[in-house]
Amino acid sequence: MYYRIVTHDDFDGVVSAALVGYFLEIEKIAFAGPGDITNSRISTGASDIVCDLPYPLECGMWLDHHEANLEDVALRGIEQETIPGLRKPAPSCARVILEYFETEYEIDEELVEIVEASDRIDSFAYESIEDWRAERPENEIDRAIKLKAGKPAERREFLRWLVLSLMDESLETVAAQGDVTQRAELFRAEEEQMLKIIRQHLEYLGDERDIILLDFSGHTRRVSVVKNLAQLLTPQALAVLQINSLFNRQVKTNDLVFSMSLTIAGTHHPARRDLGEIMRQLNIGSGHAGAASGLLRSRSKQEMLKAKERTLKAILDHWKKQGQEGKSGPAE
Repeated sequence: MYYRIVTHDDFDGVVSAALVGYFLEIEKIAFAGPGDITNSRISTGASDIVCDLPYPLECGMWLDHHEANLEDVALRGIEQETIPGLRKPAPSCARVILEYFETEYEIDEELVEIVEASDRIDSFAYESIEDWRAERPENEIDRAIKLKAGKPAERREFLRWLVLSLMDESLETVAAQGDVTQRAELFRAEEEQMLKIIRQHLEYLGDERDIILLDFSGHTRRVSVVKNLAQLLTPQALAVLQINSLFNRQVKTNDLVFSMSLTIAGTHHPARRDLGEIMRQLNIGSGHAGAASGLLRSRSKQEMLKAKERTLKAILDHWKKQGQEGKSGPAE
């Protein structure tokens, strides 16, 4: 009935595909980003299971945990009850998949452990920076997945090998494999370069220095960093906000992408924030409490610069308002 798994090309997507493949004995895997689905750059049909991605034009089963994707389906007038699979807010898509299959299959401890690892990584649920940077098997695999160096085809082949390996082996066994350790070591070098770029651009949004601002919109080429690395430099900050120009076929446009996430300090701060709600209030995007993104379109550079300043001010205003409400309770 199902022939292929189409999944997100990150740790949670890899684990999600491994779980589905394990339960349904599927070994054909394709990888995609959210934009590949929303822009129909990858074709899917009734024999495909789509994991950890937006709902496509057609598929046989859809498994997901992103609230924004669920909202999008509702806006498209599609009744979720008609789509096979399971969708619900959760720390990871792997968690949703485990819940879907546990009613019919016996779940062993290794599967529980791999889902707990996916929860930690995808929801950035760490107790401290030391906890985040700990040498766990899942962190080694995550580094190997994030490596940018190399050809795209080589990365896809590595991800497919990773999915098939996790269908049969534990996290510890897979993390110890040479392909994983080599890629993870190369990614550590990439992280050092990212930290250099972050140091050069690190600013703060507002005088309170709660929000780290990384504005890469002045670059003529794409800048790719892991924005959470910024909290290694300023661990007291509560959130990281990154701005990038949107590129179309390697050509820079006047559109901006805002990406924001809570830091570990922000996650544990007594004044709770909802970054997804901030993006929804601004009507530029969505997300969940701990991470969200938005797209700001402009017709000219001048319009973009003005819109960026307005948006930054609005983000800071909403942030402060949520902080006050978090201390005193929501206003009546």
